[in-house]
Amino acid sequence: MTIESLNEKVLSLLKEKSAKARALVKQLIIEKKIGIQKVDKAIEQYLARWDDTTRPGVLALACEAVGGNREEVVPLQVALLFIDATMDIHDDIIDESTTKKTRKTVYGKLGKGVTLLIGDAFMVRGFNYLSRTLENLAKDRRLGIMNTIEDFLSEVVEAHILEAPLKGKKWGIRPETYFQILTKKASDIEGRMKVGAIYGGGSVKEIDALSKYGRNIGTLLAVKSEFVDVFEPSELTHRIKNEVLPLPILYALRNHKHGKQIREILKRNDIGKKDCNELIEAIYDTREVAILQNRLYRLKEEALKALRILPNKQAKEESELLVSFMMEDL
Repeated sequence: MTIESLNEKVLSLLKEKSAKARALVKQLIIEKKIGIQKVDKAIEQYLARWDDTTRPGVLALACEAVGGNREEVVPLQVALLFIDATMDIHDDIIDESTTKKTRKTVYGKLGKGVTLLIGDAFMVRGFNYLSRTLENLAKDRRLGIMNTIEDFLSEVVEAHILEAPLKGKKWGIRPETYFQILTKKASDIEGRMKVGAIYGGGSVKEIDALSKYGRNIGTLLAVKSEFVDVFEPSELTHRIKNEVLPLPILYALRNHKHGKQIREILKRNDIGKKDCNELIEAIYDTREVAILQNRLYRLKEEALKALRILPNKQAKEESELLVSFMMEDL
């Protein structure tokens, strides 16, 4: 299978498993407007390009993997999508992202205060929807889901708190420190897979296996995004100015042969495609990044091993496909 066909297959898979929930949450947000024209217009424009397929997609995948029904899990996907929207627009404030792909973010249009309040409104609706979704579920499963959501959201918040003071340190950051933060952010995917498995009525062994799988692919996804940002001049420029440098750069800076060259590229006023290509060539020539790639390969193998106990052959194959997708560009 070519890289292009693999990407298309996985993206199509995640879109299919999340389509109803994504459409419904957008409908619910639009139907219950804030009532201020400028704010409502900014939210509608945000929703038009908001296309979070991975998080609701893996939740449905985990539910199906233990014998659950994808249609029945839609309300749970919707509840968590409200919370995802909160995290998404709040992240733009944290990262000072006024634009994304040349378009203004909600933060870029409305400023910090209003954007914070919009996110808060989404979160309130999300937890209200979650409460109604779980009210008829057996007590042990309801508590298991609520505790899991609290745990993974708390870990994501902790990751961002740990990341915040690193943003002014540029290349003085220890790559291992940042890798551990990305591992904590992976709880976002792990938690959703655990929630999906509990909701679907999975056994303890199945829930544990899908949780381990989720943590590993969540880490692979987080690191994959770090590599992708090195290829994009606008994203890389923003990372240099406002965020932590991408993980592969942090590792490559430790290389005696290429470290100086990489620093010189990063100090240039305007980072273009040619600079990114030069940077990529240097990064992939370092021993440090090769060691990182080997580490990621081990995470892949552990994720695949965790899937062995799953009884659902199709879900297992889809999960294996997802791992292969996460390893592309690494």
